Amino acid sequence: MKKLPLIAAAAALSVAAIAAQPASARVFIGLDVPLVGVAPPPAPPPVVEYAPGGPPAPGYVWIPGYRRWNGYGYVWVGGRWGNPPYAGAVWVGPGWQHWGGGWRWRGGYWRR
Repeated sequence: MKKLPLIAAAAALSVAAIAAQPASARVFIGLDVPLVGVAPPPAPPPVVEYAPGGPPAPGYVWIPGYRRWNGYGYVWVGGRWGNPPYAGAVWVGPGWQHWGGGWRWRGGYWRR
């Protein structure tokens, strides 16, 4: 009967030793953090103008390309044909907007 407390103590020490090991798993969380107090980047170069050709199907509208700031410089995001999600939808292009005393990038979206 004296072996049982000894085995329990050894098991408890083993569990404690395993629990004390640093965890190897990592968790990354993406957050939409506003750029409060940070000025927007310099003005982008002119937009690239080009003829899109005809729509792929009736009802599609042309969504123009734009230059997006990637933290180091501007990159061109090409235009595309978009299918409005509902009748009467209007595409509002992306851009910088004032938010919380600073600036943030707002992606394009459809509105009524």
